[in-house]
Amino acid sequence: MKKLSVLWIALLLVVGGVIVTGCGSSSSDTTGSGGSTQETEAEETGGGEETEAEGEEEAETEESGVVAEAAAATKEAETIPTEILATEPVTPKAGSTIFHVACDLSLEGCANQAKGLKSAVEAIGFKYEQCNGGSSPETISSCFKNAVNAKPDVIIPNGIGIEGAGEGFAEAKKAGIPIVGMFTGDPNGAEGVATEVAGETCPEEGEAAAKWVIADSEGKANVVFVGTQTYTCNKQRQEGFIKTMKTCPECKASTLTFSIATMQSSLPQQLQAELQSNSEIEYMVGTFDAVSLAAAEAIRQAGKTEEIQVGGFDANGPNLEMIRNEEIQKFDVTSGTTEPGWVAADAAARVINGEKLEPSTPVTTVMVTANNIEQIGEAYVGAEGFEEQFKKLWGM
Repeated sequence: MKKLSVLWIALLLVVGGVIVTGCGSSSSDTTGSGGSTQETEAEETGGGEETEAEGEEEAETEESGVVAEAAAATKEAETIPTEILATEPVTPKAGSTIFHVACDLSLEGCANQAKGLKSAVEAIGFKYEQCNGGSSPETISSCFKNAVNAKPDVIIPNGIGIEGAGEGFAEAKKAGIPIVGMFTGDPNGAEGVATEVAGETCPEEGEAAAKWVIADSEGKANVVFVGTQTYTCNKQRQEGFIKTMKTCPECKASTLTFSIATMQSSLPQQLQAELQSNSEIEYMVGTFDAVSLAAAEAIRQAGKTEEIQVGGFDANGPNLEMIRNEEIQKFDVTSGTTEPGWVAADAAARVINGEKLEPSTPVTTVMVTANNIEQIGEAYVGAEGFEEQFKKLWGM
């Protein structure tokens, strides 16, 4: 317990320096509810009791189908990928330059993706330049100006979409520099974007998390999704989660919204207040793993470790440790800490060569649970042997 508490405090000290405009309000609007059966009066049908019984049986059949589908989807999601999704070879153009506009590098997920992209760009033989966009509009805008002025062959922003980039995307287009997005959350076909790496991944991750909860609870879950409006991927994870929970007739799902800017000071209190006001909570799912870690700590302090289970995203080390030790956190959905950067570098090479790509370029994902944690190891970096598979496509 002490070890995880120390990890959580250390993580908050890092995140506490982030300055972000976010929504700090809390809400617990119920977004899923029990199913209802329209009753037919006996004098009108001559068989009200029979009709009610038939309705109940139909509802039970629907619920059973939802749970079975969720269980099957969860089992499939636990399968560790062994192959990358790109299949066509490409010859990288020597001397090309990639400029990466990173999301806040004090956040572990942003830092991991930047490291992955850099390793891929260097492996492919391109020049790599980087600017830390941080979390403020001013810093992000400055990074895009630096990127455009550097005149690279491709700009790759991670986690920063058109909405958060100010005039950045428009300036890149005006300068004739294509953009390959990573986890930006922009809609497919966004102007100036050659392709969006992981374009569908964030909502799909939210859906996978919801299906785990539905399956584990046998369709009876009371769950809180702890989310933020900072970064579009976080919003899409929440949307995918809530949308899927609504397919469960007897499940109850609500949301708790926090601000990354005040995460260190406000999130623990928000979590404690939620636990005190909602005594029926059975699951908490954090929009990224630092949030899941905070939820786990709040649950410990509330003395509810036997009552509430936690889920998360991005598969950070401390969270995987909890899964490995069969503690509070039970699952984690991730696209890998390194492979998405290699997917982005591969896409950039194709764009430089003049290839027209699909609006969305997928990445592999996996759900980490007690069933596969030993095979995953300390971290899920991507599909098994993805580096060598990409190098083969690049003729290396």
